[in-house]
Amino acid sequence: MFVFPKGLVHYQSNVNAKNPATAISAFGSANAGTVSVPSTVFATGIDDNILAKAFKTDIGTIQKIKAGLAVKG
Repeated sequence: MFVFPKGLVHYQSNVNAKNPATAISAFGSANAGTVSVPSTVFATGIDDNILAKAFKTDIGTIQKIKAGLAVKG
């Protein structure tokens, strides 16, 4: 069992294709809220190397995404 706090971006991966996984989710209220995944993931200071591995891409691509999400002003 996994419990995720409200607003926390999360994911799970089943790495064993021979044993299918089942997921059941529930929300604590009818208004579960929304989270902007791009800004939550790419604008929180997570190391570029970790993001590149997680999204199976290169560091240059991660830096381009971060640059596109930077606050201009």
